[in-house]
Amino acid sequence: MKPVPIPMKQWLAANERTRVLPGDQWYLNFSASILSLVKQSPLFKEDDYAQKDATVSLTMYFQDVIAQTGGWKTFTELYYKQYNTYLPFYPLSDSYIPDEINPEDIAFVLWTLKSHFALYGPDEYTLQNPYDKDLLALAQEAYKMMDEKFEEAPINEKTSSFLWVMGPDLLDMPFVPLPEITPETKLSKDVEHCLEYSGGKPLLYFATYKELCKFFVEVLKWENTRSALLPDLQYKKEFVIYANAKGMLIAHDVAAYFCEEHNPMYNAKRAAAEGYKLFCHPGACPFDLIKYGMLKGILPDVQFPFDNGKEILQQNWDFIARYYLCEYYEGE
Repeated sequence: MKPVPIPMKQWLAANERTRVLPGDQWYLNFSASILSLVKQSPLFKEDDYAQKDATVSLTMYFQDVIAQTGGWKTFTELYYKQYNTYLPFYPLSDSYIPDEINPEDIAFVLWTLKSHFALYGPDEYTLQNPYDKDLLALAQEAYKMMDEKFEEAPINEKTSSFLWVMGPDLLDMPFVPLPEITPETKLSKDVEHCLEYSGGKPLLYFATYKELCKFFVEVLKWENTRSALLPDLQYKKEFVIYANAKGMLIAHDVAAYFCEEHNPMYNAKRAAAEGYKLFCHPGACPFDLIKYGMLKGILPDVQFPFDNGKEILQQNWDFIARYYLCEYYEGE
C-alpha cells in the first residue's frame, strides 16, 4: 500500500491517544486528498508543516462530525450555549445542519488555523479575515470532498479532544454583566472620590502621567510620594480610570478609542486603525473596561484591518476576546 503523507504517529498525537482504532487508516487515506487541496490553496503556501497541520485539523473535523463526539461536537455545543448559534462570523441559513458537515464549519476551522493567539509575546498574534476568498474557496472544495465520502466514512469510537479547536474553559466561562452601582453598593473610597469628581461618570481621562498624579494627590488624597503614585506608569500616557462597583482600575495608551463627550483624547481615526488590539493583545486593557466600552456603545470605531472588519469585530467581540486574550479574558 502506498504510504500516506500524514504519519499515523502525527494523527494519533493530534487526537491525544496512542491506540490505533479501526477507522484511523481510512481517515489517513482520506487526508491525502485533503492535503492535495491544501497544497493548491494560497492560504497555506508557507511551508510543509502548515499544510500538514491544516490537513490533520480538517480530517479531525470530518472524523468528529461522523462520530458526533470529540472536539468539534464539544465546541459547537458550548458555543451554542454561550451565543445561541453554532459558529462565530457566519450567518447560518436553514441549510445548516449541526450534526452534518457544513462549509461554514470548515471555514471556521481554517480561520482558527490562520488566527493564532499570542503564545510567546503579547504582539505575536495573527489575524485572518473569515471571509477571505481563498479561505472560503478551500472550505467549499474540502466540503465537496467530505460530502462525497460521507456515507462510507467509519465511526471511530474515541475521537479528538476539545483542545484542537480552542480551550474549553474559555467558552464554558459565563458572560457576566457589569455590576450596577446601587444606593446599597459599598464603594471603595477611591471609587467614591472618582464619581464625585466626574459627576457620576464611571470613566475619567488623563493625557499624561503628570495629570494622573495630580488627580491621585488632590482628589483621591493619595500620599504624594513616588512609591505611592504608581511609578510603573510614569512613561505611559492616555490614561483611562474606570470607577465601578468592583473598585477602580487604570488603563494606559487606550483613551483615544473611547467615544465620550468628556474625553478630549478621543480620536476616531486612531480607534479605527488601532482599537482592535484591545481584543487581541493580552494585557493591553483590563477586560472589564473593554466590556464596559462595548456594552455602553462607546467603542464604536474599533474594527479589524480588513474588509468587513468593523462588522466582524463589533458583532463577535466577546468571542474574539476569549479566543485571543485567553487567561486575560475575565468573565467574572
